[in-house]
Amino acid sequence: MPILSYELGHRSTPNQRSTTGARDGHVAAIIKHDTDLRPAQVYSELAANRLAQFLGLPVAIGVAVRAKRDPDSLRFASLKAAEVGLDFYDFTDHDAAFDDDDATDAAPGMHTESGHVSALRRVCQRYPLETAQIAVFDLWIGNDDRPGNLKAALGDGGFGAIFGIDQGASLLCCASRRHEALTQLRRIDFPRFHAFQKLVSPIYCGEMIERICAIPEWAMQAAMIFDDNVGTVTIAEQAEVYDILHERRRFLRDLVSRVLL
Repeated sequence: MPILSYELGHRSTPNQRSTTGARDGHVAAIIKHDTDLRPAQVYSELAANRLAQFLGLPVAIGVAVRAKRDPDSLRFASLKAAEVGLDFYDFTDHDAAFDDDDATDAAPGMHTESGHVSALRRVCQRYPLETAQIAVFDLWIGNDDRPGNLKAALGDGGFGAIFGIDQGASLLCCASRRHEALTQLRRIDFPRFHAFQKLVSPIYCGEMIERICAIPEWAMQAAMIFDDNVGTVTIAEQAEVYDILHERRRFLRDLVSRVLL
């Protein structure tokens, strides 16, 4: 997997206690918080990101953060990837979603509603393993918001890089109300589509299903259940999401076959 590096701030200062020349600095990040529209966004981002990191997926790292002026408010910081020197195609640019699309370029059954049709085909050809991994993971966590949350270097030179961002519409945020999200996650036919559908390798998808099904229970619990409430998400609700995701592994292969292949 290509190394994904992150954007470092312009200024840094020597760390006075370091014996190895370390410096104090800042890493750029996108800060998210719970809102009326996404009241469980911080928990969903944090849990999904921790699962993705355990699985070794190309997803931008995120961490829980608190501000000095508001220490009681937990937020989620998604680190910004360093894009200097790389020709990234920005799937988050909705204005350019249909600029290079050609109806004849669409594969049978592929997702075209979000645009970027030509780019979606190129990214799946350039990164067949990574796109299959991301797609299977998204189906597992109930994330149908991948079309606008991806960046990738599509040129043929070098190792390239691809990374997913923003899992804020997964888990307890896959619907606007929490009880609706839980209901959605229990459904064997949700999500109903994915940006990479009909473009990914069955072999790589099968390998990713096996990887997800092999996650130890202790690892899933460590990623999803915390010792305290996360915003308004109680420990009991965290455990409920864990139980549902544990159950979703049972029908994940059928879901992947129906949506992606």
